[in-house]
Amino acid sequence: MVTESITDRPLCSDIFRHLQSLLLSYSLQQHEFGQRLGLNDTDLAAANILRLRRTLSAGELAQMLGVSTAGITTVLDRLEARGYACRSKDPEDRRRTLVEPGPLFPALQGPGTSIYRSLHHFYFCLDEPSRDILHAAIAQMNAVLADRKSSTSPAMQPLEQTS
Repeated sequence: MVTESITDRPLCSDIFRHLQSLLLSYSLQQHEFGQRLGLNDTDLAAANILRLRRTLSAGELAQMLGVSTAGITTVLDRLEARGYACRSKDPEDRRRTLVEPGPLFPALQGPGTSIYRSLHHFYFCLDEPSRDILHAAIAQMNAVLADRKSSTSPAMQPLEQTS
């Protein structure tokens, strides 16, 4: 009978290193994917927001990306020229422009697709309590990243080194 020693189990630091490596690989592959499409990182971020939200105003998209109204116009010009986004007037407020995925939007299947497939498979290997824990952990991490009110929030502070 083979027994697993405690030293064979992954340490917390191993998991952090794997996660950091995953995030770095994703970022580099996403950048390369954008270069092949003639899009910059802000353009791809806008496309990812459209993937999540489907339809939103140009102003909301600009705010989420942290760009000016002139900046979002340039981003949307590039996305629209390639068929990845469409702009239309809001039927309830003609001064407002709505943005939604364009006809070629499904072609924007970048490196995140394989990660989502892996997570989908992993999720269905878990029992219900483990799924709840995973959901809560991801929601908490997302909330920390979404809290961009101040660069002095605890999430933005460097971690203390322990000896």
